[in-house]
Amino acid sequence: MTAETLRQAIRDSLVIRRLEYRIAEFLLYAVPILIESDRRQPMPAFRFWEGLLLFGFLLVFGDLVNCLYDRDLDARYKPHLSAAVYRLGVRNVALQAALAGAAAVLLAGHLAWALNRWILLPAVPAGILLAWAYSAPPLRIKGRGPWQVVWYWAALFVSPMCFAALLVRPLPSAELLWVAAAFATTQTGVLLANTAEDYPEDRAAGVRTVIVALGLARGIRVAARMLSVGAPLLTGGLAWLYLTRGVPHVGWVALLPIAAVGASAAVGLARLAAGIREAEPDTAITAVRQAGRRVPVWIGGVALSTLGAATVLYCSAPAPP
Repeated sequence: MTAETLRQAIRDSLVIRRLEYRIAEFLLYAVPILIESDRRQPMPAFRFWEGLLLFGFLLVFGDLVNCLYDRDLDARYKPHLSAAVYRLGVRNVALQAALAGAAAVLLAGHLAWALNRWILLPAVPAGILLAWAYSAPPLRIKGRGPWQVVWYWAALFVSPMCFAALLVRPLPSAELLWVAAAFATTQTGVLLANTAEDYPEDRAAGVRTVIVALGLARGIRVAARMLSVGAPLLTGGLAWLYLTRGVPHVGWVALLPIAAVGASAAVGLARLAAGIREAEPDTAITAVRQAGRRVPVWIGGVALSTLGAATVLYCSAPAPP
């Protein structure tokens, strides 16, 4: 193997790990820890970093499996991913995914023993199976219509946030479950708008995503309704935590960005749904793709504003003596 071949293999391995999503995914780990932690009994550093490493291996496993099974579909619409898989070799990518899954299970075993929290042992393999089921046959949940929404909500958002909470508490608190469910509802609505951009391609390829199953206009209406429910519940859940934990009045300003981003996304999708209801297919998909330019802003805005609110909540708690 030449030096250039090695460099290309490293670049390809990084590409299929979808590093562009890591910041947003890290927030799924950080927010529950900030909500569940007590400053008077800070979380040990080893537990935080080992848990983050485990979390990263789970994400890598999901990304590698997705790139592996979508390599032919991606050849047309995401050619950089398909090309990376084929340059590395299908067996090579499969081996990388297997090693990532095995590393996650080993770390789960150590954390379960160190924390005496044995629920981590079945939780991590269950997460691996969920990630596999999304992309791989026979389930291939991404092609199971409305079940894709259920997977987004439960596997992509709620489960990772509950996993992070388990590193702090024996079981997630009711408040954390509220915030996780509301966050998942909000972000799933935004992701549906993102999925809608690929409607013509998915339909032509026979991939029955939720948007293909519902139709473009109806799918956007569902996304708008999820935003209109999830964003207020997210803001309200954090407000309840602020109230019960005695956050100073000035700290409540941190809730304004969540309310603003959530309202902007909900109104934007509602207007999009109304605008494409009677539109011709080509006109509708053009409108959806134009609106799709705001999707990264909405996803990142909800995530970052939630992190900011959780940070204020943590920092407002009594400091250690």
